[in-house]
Amino acid sequence: MKKTFLCIGVVFLFLSLLSCSPEQKADDEIVARINDRALTLGECQRQMAMAVDLHEDYKLTQEAQGKILEELIRKEILIQEAKRLHLDRKENFVRAIERYWESTLIRNLMEMKGEELSQRILVTEDEIRAVYNETKNRKTQLEPLDELRDEIARRIREDKKTAMLRDWIDDLRRKAAVEINEGLLYKR
Repeated sequence: MKKTFLCIGVVFLFLSLLSCSPEQKADDEIVARINDRALTLGECQRQMAMAVDLHEDYKLTQEAQGKILEELIRKEILIQEAKRLHLDRKENFVRAIERYWESTLIRNLMEMKGEELSQRILVTEDEIRAVYNETKNRKTQLEPLDELRDEIARRIREDKKTAMLRDWIDDLRRKAAVEINEGLLYKR
């Protein structure tokens, strides 16, 4: 509830800042200039909103806004210095970005496909009872089925989704044109 009021307060604060110069958008208004880089009101607002989202007890006071702005300025100064030293062109940096990009791309694909598959998954009462009975045979004390039904159904649903994702990946692999030069790979 506090977070809701805080967010509403932040929105009104930003709207009042925007209404000061109605002819400009938040992304056009410059809050600070760091060397040749302009830091816009829109960028500051996004960072402040993220701070509020990350910490629900966070109070977005004028002092806190100043601290966030100072963090953004320091971050930009460090980025500019790293670029001046051409660290953004070093091989280890480029490889790290590639790994991050690939990981993020794969994660997003898996989430999308997982959501798609989840819509097709059905868990029957017979499946729930079978898992319950199997667990009951292994454990001496077990809560009643009614207390465990949702947890068992969730576990069955996740297991089915995992199996479907594995099958989907296997199918992609089968359909892909892959050539392996084993002689080169295992050459010693």
